[in-house]
Amino acid sequence: MRTVIVDGQPDDLEKVKNILTDMEMELEIVGTASDGRAGYKLIAEERPDLVIIDVHLPGMNGLTMLKKLRSEQIRAKVLILTGNQDFSEARQAIALGVDQYLLKPVKKNQVRHAVAQIAEKLAQEQAMEETFTVENIFAACLNGRNGKKWQLRYMMKERFGFTLDDPGAVMTVWLGSGYTQYRENVRTILESAGRTQRMSVCVLEIDIWRTLAAVVYRVTEDEREYQFAAEHIVPLLSRSVSGAVVCMWKALPHLNEMLDGVRTLRNLCEWNLGFDRGKLIRPEDIEKLEPVPLHYPVELEERLRKVVAVSDGEEIKRCFYRLYDLFRREEHAPGEIKECLIRFSMAALDAYKARNVVESEVKIQNSMQMIAEAVSWEQVRSAMEIFLGQISQDAFADSGDEELSPLVRSAIQLVRKYYDQGITLEETADRLFVSEEYLSTQFKKETGKGFAETVRGLRIERIKGLLVNTHLKLNQIAELTGYADPKYMSRVFKEAVGMLPTEYRKASH
Repeated sequence: MRTVIVDGQPDDLEKVKNILTDMEMELEIVGTASDGRAGYKLIAEERPDLVIIDVHLPGMNGLTMLKKLRSEQIRAKVLILTGNQDFSEARQAIALGVDQYLLKPVKKNQVRHAVAQIAEKLAQEQAMEETFTVENIFAACLNGRNGKKWQLRYMMKERFGFTLDDPGAVMTVWLGSGYTQYRENVRTILESAGRTQRMSVCVLEIDIWRTLAAVVYRVTEDEREYQFAAEHIVPLLSRSVSGAVVCMWKALPHLNEMLDGVRTLRNLCEWNLGFDRGKLIRPEDIEKLEPVPLHYPVELEERLRKVVAVSDGEEIKRCFYRLYDLFRREEHAPGEIKECLIRFSMAALDAYKARNVVESEVKIQNSMQMIAEAVSWEQVRSAMEIFLGQISQDAFADSGDEELSPLVRSAIQLVRKYYDQGITLEETADRLFVSEEYLSTQFKKETGKGFAETVRGLRIERIKGLLVNTHLKLNQIAELTGYADPKYMSRVFKEAVGMLPTEYRKASH
């Protein structure tokens, strides 16, 4: 505890100094002074934890000096010493927030006891200082302890300049299975955006929901924070996270309603299926939707049954892409979309079971459960990968594959099966338990094309088909063909075809 002693009586100053020196505690005397002006300057420079002041000082009265220090926000603990028993003097000292008040001549035990009490009080306040943070306050709100007591409001206003009664907002970022991988990166983006835009942001991690919640406080009335988040933060998050990411925003009339706000956004999260990736969704955006009933595509189901029966993997995929196109042409309730997709998948399973035995019923059930709980199209795609893996074991074989070695034959079939998900040489080599270099060499040697060239060619053909046969937007086509960025997809397509996707679609109709 850093301490300054100011006393106009040299004997009294030395006495107090000796008492403090003999105390068995962490106490450092950083300076002494014998008049008010010198004492004021010393305290202002050193900013000690404890100040021991004699009231009657030459140059500047002790209480006058203390009043000046308090006006400059110097909040040191204060022990007043005085030889005057006038109560009005004591009353002034109390008004200035004095911690202890002793009459001269002071006794050793009195000083020791008073200083020990101040040290204990200081330790308690420092402990509270470490725990009384914006993050801990909002974490308590998230746990249902919203702290409506007037003491908390006073302390928050005094220290942070706002209270839980003030308006605010909460932005949730759901990451799904990529939560562990991307949460630190997402936290950094949210906190950095807050600093660069002078936004007051506190980021909390909700592990059980695989979500980060950014609480925005000290908000402006013109929704500047929402606009910045929608136009800058969310696009940056979408580029930085290759997997599922769902961003939602809710204005809060009062910050202590944060828990209800996060719950509301979580319950509305599945409506993300009706928005494009990279959209910052608000409850009012969902309220503006006008979903229409989803009519089940009976004819497309019949087509699916036929191609499953003959194990035509590429046509099976086309049927599911056409279903996706149907989902995105109009606004539909997410529950209807998932119910339709599950029914469609079960029709494919029935057709497959008529001629084959399913390898794992558990995987089928898990994939359907994943669809039922899905809040993003990335989740749906993952579920469909598992499902199609069970009903199309040999659906991606070709008659020309017989001429290939078992290794390259397996590799080319994996490429046909997963090219629209951005499969890489590394992933394929891992699945086949060989090195990338060896697989690359053998693949090029036996097929006449490089691995990346083959994947790119299949993706280009898939893009062509989607441009001609669906009404999907470019960002939706990019999602279905394994491209995280539709602009990059357009550039690759132009390099291969000689025109942009929009030009190709126009020329084909």
